[in-house]
Amino acid sequence: MKRLLLAAALALAACSDNTGPTPRASGGVSVPATSMNRTWVPRNGFVTVAAGVRLHYIDFGGTGEPILLLAGLGNTAHVFEHFAPRLTDRFHVIALTRRGFGASTLALDGYDTRSLSEDIRVVLDSLRLARVNLVGHSVAGDEMTRFAGDHPDRVSKMVYLDGAYDRIAIQALLAQYPPPPPPDVTVDDVASLRAFSRYVARVRGVELPRTELTAQWIFAADGSLLGEVTPVEVYLAILAGEERPDYSRVVAPALGIFAVADTPRDFTPWVTPKSAAWASLETLLQTVYSPFYRGQREQFDAGVPRSTRVDLHHANHYVFISDADRVERELRSFLDGKER
Repeated sequence: MKRLLLAAALALAACSDNTGPTPRASGGVSVPATSMNRTWVPRNGFVTVAAGVRLHYIDFGGTGEPILLLAGLGNTAHVFEHFAPRLTDRFHVIALTRRGFGASTLALDGYDTRSLSEDIRVVLDSLRLARVNLVGHSVAGDEMTRFAGDHPDRVSKMVYLDGAYDRIAIQALLAQYPPPPPPDVTVDDVASLRAFSRYVARVRGVELPRTELTAQWIFAADGSLLGEVTPVEVYLAILAGEERPDYSRVVAPALGIFAVADTPRDFTPWVTPKSAAWASLETLLQTVYSPFYRGQREQFDAGVPRSTRVDLHHANHYVFISDADRVERELRSFLDGKER
């Protein structure tokens, strides 16, 4: 279970986010055939981006301008299953799983930001998408920034879902001022998918789609948790391969939707006012974390030539889940050309 905790800590560090066996294919998309009175039929597919490396995607359907949804560290295309259908009346929505996760190939290398951004280019070429709107969560912001700088003609607009950060600076900050670790995983927590879903919700602060959990984790026939699909070495390779965002190269209009932590629980959802760590974390939030992340938001404003920013107070890092209605409104307004 130590690897479970390490993966959770790495995911936190990446946000504000091999030669092992090939991961098993993730389950089907468990969403209704209609959503908000819009008909859509999601389809799983694969794109070969390099020799022996295939990336999984979900085509949620829809007509209009294409949107490519990019998941955060540790997540897969399935994480967008409840959010993507909201957009299919106006856009053609596709979600991508990066290499090493879910049903995508567990590759030997290619986990640095430049390589991951080039995977996006190959996917667009294979799907015959000349230009797209990029919408990325968490660490996907690094790949978006790099891609937009390298291929400005392929990007219409960009939306960062709590993803426009300098993660090298974040890693240094959290190494110096580490937050309290998530709660230990108990035997009861891994006894079933339902129990593990509750544990993940307690740690992440939001409930992830069940198919997202079965894409990330391996469960036995009796429903108990066996382990992770992705080795922790992949997480470490991604963090080691990160680069400071060069916003000056981003030509496309960009919207940054930021989750602003106003209480310790906004920052680390497993910490409650009754927790022993609450008081010390509250002090860290006021004196260290909040000023740092405010500076990160200002850096986005100053760095992206055509930037728009929305701050969501008391929002979860998974803003498209915790604040789905407002994120949808802001995203639609921005993509429909109503820049502020």
